[in-house]
Amino acid sequence: MEYMKDQSFPLQYFDKTILLSIIALYVYALGVFVGVKNLRIDNIDNAILKYSPQYTLRWYIIVSVIIYLSRFAIWSFSGFVQYFYFFFYIKWGFFLITFYIIHKRAPQLRIIFYATILIEVLLGLSSFFADAFLNVLIFSFIGIATLQPKIKFTGFVVLLAMMVLFFNIAVYWTASKMEYRKYLNKGELNQSVSVSQSEALGKLSQLVSNIDDEKYQNAIRDMVDRIGYIQYFDATLAYVPAMKQHQNGAVYAKAIAHYLVPRFLDANKEALDDSKHTNEFTGLGLSGKESATSFSLGTVADAYIDFGEVFMNVPMFIFGYLVGLCFSYLWKSSPSQLWAWILTGAFYLLIPVYGADTTKAIGYISIYFFTIFFVKGWLIRILEPRLSA
Repeated sequence: MEYMKDQSFPLQYFDKTILLSIIALYVYALGVFVGVKNLRIDNIDNAILKYSPQYTLRWYIIVSVIIYLSRFAIWSFSGFVQYFYFFFYIKWGFFLITFYIIHKRAPQLRIIFYATILIEVLLGLSSFFADAFLNVLIFSFIGIATLQPKIKFTGFVVLLAMMVLFFNIAVYWTASKMEYRKYLNKGELNQSVSVSQSEALGKLSQLVSNIDDEKYQNAIRDMVDRIGYIQYFDATLAYVPAMKQHQNGAVYAKAIAHYLVPRFLDANKEALDDSKHTNEFTGLGLSGKESATSFSLGTVADAYIDFGEVFMNVPMFIFGYLVGLCFSYLWKSSPSQLWAWILTGAFYLLIPVYGADTTKAIGYISIYFFTIFFVKGWLIRILEPRLSA
């Protein structure tokens, strides 16, 4: 609270913002739980015996390379780019199953797998966004936790070491990212990379080496501010309904309608502008697409805008329940436990919705679900015989 007082827009309703946010997230999580509570989850150790660790690793690397090389090409298909982008999330399901199989059945392949992870992290570091490399570390953390559901002392030490590593990487990235991004795009108002990979990594190394104790401490504060993500919801509480009335479902209705007609059927569909939406319900006057920046209001704040402090929890529960049903369907429709992991691994990234506008949060889960729904049969037919021992 003391730190927030120094912000450019001090929080007027800090306690209420925290309370409403926590309640909404618990209600959302309850919805997810209700959607999956009857799901049968068997032990995977017997299921993976029919799959080859060597083939699994090989296909994880192939999938990763294809996704990496296609990340720019997909923008040539503007009407379908979101479908390609979220289909690529299936990579993280492949990551989890590869991590698990290799550590359980083929320790001799660990060095190759670790080298692959290291390469992915280095490639991600030359990207504009942190998730390009942080997702690899996050899923490595999940993989280790999955290997030891009952944490023993050794496992606890490993997980603690990874948490410390992850924390420090996040802090150093936070301290460097503004200047680093300016270097990557050469001052242009876009989110592109205009330098070579070696130049990018060299610049990042230089920036990290120049971080002193003061910059490190400031970066921790900035990271807490970014993760907490409550300032815009607080500004919304001050603005709605004092300056702008509750929308009585209009925000959620607009979010759902946005995906009823996909962009490949309506090339002129309005592009999403998070900052414009945030400014409308906070009055903050934040910069937007014209400055290559984006400030999302967040799903919980949108629920408040529509239905107020109490009834905002109704759409949060329904949203969570639908997410749980999507997870359950993909799990139950999988031909094996291995494919259940592959098809649902992306939910670790899809379920967190607090910082995403409702339109995007609905889009994330729905686009992934329907894309996988239509291609999973084809995907399984192609890869199942190639993964089997």
